[in-house]
Formats: sequence, structure tokens, C-alpha cells
Amino acid sequence: MVPNKIQDPISNHQVRIPFFLTWRLDIGRWLLDIRCFSLLCGIFLLAITAGCSPASSYAASDRLERGLVVVLDGAGGITDTFNYIAKGLNDAGINQAFEPYVWSAHDVFQDQIDLRRNREIAADLANFILSYHQEYPDRPIHLVGLSAGSGIVIFAAEALPPGVKVDGIFLLGSSLSSAYDLAPALHHVRNQITNFSSLADVAILGAGVAVTGTVDRTHRLPAGIAGFKLPADASTATRQLYQAKLVEVPWKPTFVIYGDLGNHLGATTPAFAQHMIAPVILADSAGKAPK
Repeated sequence: MVPNKIQDPISNHQVRIPFFLTWRLDIGRWLLDIRCFSLLCGIFLLAITAGCSPASSYAASDRLERGLVVVLDGAGGITDTFNYIAKGLNDAGINQAFEPYVWSAHDVFQDQIDLRRNREIAADLANFILSYHQEYPDRPIHLVGLSAGSGIVIFAAEALPPGVKVDGIFLLGSSLSSAYDLAPALHHVRNQITNFSSLADVAILGAGVAVTGTVDRTHRLPAGIAGFKLPADASTATRQLYQAKLVEVPWKPTFVIYGDLGNHLGATTPAFAQHMIAPVILADSAGKAPK
């Protein structure tokens, strides 16, 4: 708080500052603190993205011949998730193509609640995947979805034609309901769906999704907080699918070394992608992608 009195250097008497001026001085200092914090954040982001290649270089023809990783941002399309993840995968030695799939209407609320539009976009993504599969048969395909983008990748997997499969799916901070039935998508996944969750993701998935509802239009707990739950009426086949192909990875304190603090964007850092996502892609791709 700014003091309400100052010392007059000429008369050596204390002069009282009017209350409204004190308030304005407090606001000014607060704004200065915010500007300094923003500057530091900007410097940090410049440092973390240093060395990132343009998206076009990740989609070169020689990389497409080795495999495809499609990355979807969350609602609003306002993060730099693609560049962070692409850098991490590239640093891990994955020489496949990385593609950002732009799906957002640039409206966070609409992206989260417009289920009809989201399923239409997912159908387009399924066609994109099918086209790649037809041009590059037997090449590995992986999907990565952040927050509401995780709903799009799951809907897209469901929309694939019979017999067409992706090799793996990664869900980061998923805003799908924890009760969402993954069985239809799991039928189109060759290896596994990996769900990274965090009980600490309370600001976005806790408070935010409590207001908007999940991307599949429920008001249940999002899977990005506590993972997916087996449907109550699950058949034996569904139980087997979940057991064989769903991998839950809850946040651990050791993830801090990868820059993941358990927050909503924690699993999108380059280091997290390099050490937690890339090894799965490399294992899935072994023997499939030409070197």
C-alpha cells in the first residue's frame, strides 16, 4: 500500500496525499508488476521455444514417408501446443511428419459445447487420416489431443471405416467425461490410448468444465482429472478392450523435471513430449517406418 503521507523536502513537513491519489498509485504499481511478470513470461516462452522448426519443415515429404503424428490444440486454439510437442518429439529422434490439425472456431465456449460441429470436424479428421493411410499404407499414425481437442481425436477414431486403425492416441488434460465409453474408439487403435491426467488441474478442468460441461456434453468429472472409468454396463469385450488398450498415466511429482507441474498445459512441454510421449511412438513405430 502506498503511504498516505510524504515528506515535503522544502518545508520538512509531512503532506497528506488525497485518498483517490493513493488508490491510483496503488493501481499503477500493480500494473507495473503485471507488466514485469508478462515480460518475464515472454522471455521464458522465447527460451522454451528456441530452436523450434516451422510447422512446414515437420511435414516434408521424406518425413511423411516414415509416419504421421497429428496434434490438436484445445478449445479456442490459443496455445502453442503443436510447436512444443513437435519440438519434443523431434528432439527424441522421431523423424516422422508432425501435422497441426486446426479445428477451433476461435471461441473457447463454442468449441467446448458444440457437439454437432465437433463431430463433423472429427469426421473430416477421420477422412484426413484415411487419405494418409491410403497413400502411405502400413505407416504409423498417432493422434495427440489437448483438452477439448482430445474429444475430437476420439470422435475421429470412432468415425474411421472398419479395419482402419491408428497406432496410438494421446489425451492431454482431456475434457471428455470420465464415464465416456471409449470402446468404439479402442476398436480403431492398434496399440493403446494413453490418458495423461492430473488431480491438480482444478482451474480449467475443475472450475471451467464445471460451468461449460464436458466436450461430450455431460456434467460429470473430466477424464483429465481422474482418468476414465469403465462403463457400469460394460460387456466382457469392452472390459477386455479397456484392460488391453487403455493406459492411464496420472500426474506424479517426478513429472516436474519435465516442466509438468500438474496444471492444464503441463503435459504439453517439449521435455514431457520427449520423455513421456516419444518413447511410446518409437515403440509403436518399430519395424513399421523406414529409416
